[in-house]
Amino acid sequence: MNYYFDTSALIKRYIDEDGSERVETLFEQADSICVSFVTKIECISTLRRLLLEGLLDQSNYTALKAEVVEDFEYFTVVDNTEFIQNLCIQLIDKHQLKTLDSIQLACAVEIRNQLDLFVVSDKKLKERCEFEQFEVFDPTNFPL
Repeated sequence: MNYYFDTSALIKRYIDEDGSERVETLFEQADSICVSFVTKIECISTLRRLLLEGLLDQSNYTALKAEVVEDFEYFTVVDNTEFIQNLCIQLIDKHQLKTLDSIQLACAVEIRNQLDLFVVSDKKLKERCEFEQFEVFDPTNFPL
């Protein structure tokens, strides 16, 4: 199975929260994990925010950041291209998406034929993915 992970779902691999167990189950089942070129940056930004909010200590932040960087060596990363940028603009016009959500969806559209499932926990992006006819799984709302 080939899964595309949006940051809202992927971060559950590193932070124990609702849906984390289901994300781990998907990782165990996956043949490949696909992500956008912005996902690593978004994950590290989220971890840094949690550090600044006092929800992580420095040693946990450093360890989790290293884990994210290491995992990305094994992920299939959809790169930033002119096609992706143009598709983002189209998706923004079509769905009134935020910038990063348009990038996530555009990257998934680029490799649509390779994907079995789009894993996402962001409600609006999930709705837009369903509208774009992706098979979608929200690890916070549905049993696997």
